[in-house]
Amino acid sequence: MSPTHTRPESLPVRILRALSVVTVDPPKEQTAFVAGSDFASAEAVHTAYDPRRAASALVANPWYWRAVGIRAASLAALPLQVQRETADGWEEVEGHPLAGLLSRPNTAQTDRQFRVQLVTDLLPGGNAYILPIGVGTAGTAPAALLLMEPARVTITPGQDGAPLAYVYDTQGAVKSYPAEVVGHIQTSSAGGGLQRLYGTGEVQPMDRDLAADVAMAAQMARKSSRGRPDAAYVPRDPKATWGRPQVRDMQTQIDRILTEQTGGVAVMSGAGQFEALDWTIGDLGGMASREWARSVVVAVTGVPPTLLGLQSANYATAEMERRSYIADTLTPLAALLDDALTDMARALGFADIRIRHVLPEMEDGRTDRLQRVALHIAHGMSPADAYRFERFDDAPDLAEFGVDPETPGAPEEPIEETAPELDDETRADIQAQADALAEMLTDDDPDDEDDVRTEVGALLDLLGPLLSGSR
Repeated sequence: MSPTHTRPESLPVRILRALSVVTVDPPKEQTAFVAGSDFASAEAVHTAYDPRRAASALVANPWYWRAVGIRAASLAALPLQVQRETADGWEEVEGHPLAGLLSRPNTAQTDRQFRVQLVTDLLPGGNAYILPIGVGTAGTAPAALLLMEPARVTITPGQDGAPLAYVYDTQGAVKSYPAEVVGHIQTSSAGGGLQRLYGTGEVQPMDRDLAADVAMAAQMARKSSRGRPDAAYVPRDPKATWGRPQVRDMQTQIDRILTEQTGGVAVMSGAGQFEALDWTIGDLGGMASREWARSVVVAVTGVPPTLLGLQSANYATAEMERRSYIADTLTPLAALLDDALTDMARALGFADIRIRHVLPEMEDGRTDRLQRVALHIAHGMSPADAYRFERFDDAPDLAEFGVDPETPGAPEEPIEETAPELDDETRADIQAQADALAEMLTDDDPDDEDDVRTEVGALLDLLGPLLSGSR
């Protein structure tokens, strides 16, 4: 049958094609049509990476369990506020219906339990789902918030490729929820096509490293339970040959000695030697392999070694890692959850609010601020002002910091200089003495030098109190 190039929209052609009378090939310009979006069929799309495998990594690797746990606990410990924008900026809304819901999402979980589980669902597989229950009219808070298990959720895409519905397997029935009802929190996606509906979790890029670590841990456990590696007992002389009865007797004795807890002596009828047949942990690089898996967990999760339990770092390094953890790991994670919770709140009809975690301020350490205080004082600032400027609330009490309030370099109160008051008699004596001395110095026939010194001394005695009072 030769193909007939006719428009597919033609009714006769569709009838003939259904009867298998003709085949229809669309024109080439139509086959190259690009719509600009997926235009997916309404069929559920599964994740490319099994969410159950991602969740199993939590109990398979202790370092990853700790890395997820520390972030979930850190985030759940932060205050969660419902805020509304005012003329002075965003301010907390006291008594908002969503604030009460977030403080007690459901009867089975407290606020912290809910958020810890939310982060624990999100990080390994990259997806977490919140289902509001008892949704009423727009602008009213639902009765409860429930977490949907990620491994039991599939997404049905619409014609534009965006989520049309979330299908949840309730282990007995399948229920579909509209996309505008479900709060979907997802990380960035590494997939293509409709796989971009799902986020990519942390476990997928670590899959082989974690699998190797699990296998190494199992190997180490197996070897430690057996107590010694497998070995072969062979003739020392390569030309020697043992008969079957001799081999059987030696095998019986060796098995008994290697398995008995009390030990013993194996007596062999032929000269031989043991040869190890199995790989040892050292041959496999067991410790190095496990340390490598730990370093991979640190790199992927962004949780520093000191928070994972390694105490080899000094205080300065630990403080630097803590600050880096807050800025580079905790803050972006909180922002991701804030945006998702805010989007869900606005879908419920609360268009003028946002939900935010209150993060700790990134303040400099006490040592850094004290160093700046010393610089301020060196540049002329008073000690009290310098300590107050660096946010030391007890700045007036300088003795607590070992600083003298009269620290050199601090500005001193200006002293008002006043000349001592002279009575008329003292002023007349000074004037008379000065006139006599002037006359002696200008006379053509000067007196003896001793007389001049005497007059000068008398004048200085009169001026002494005046000069000392003006210093």
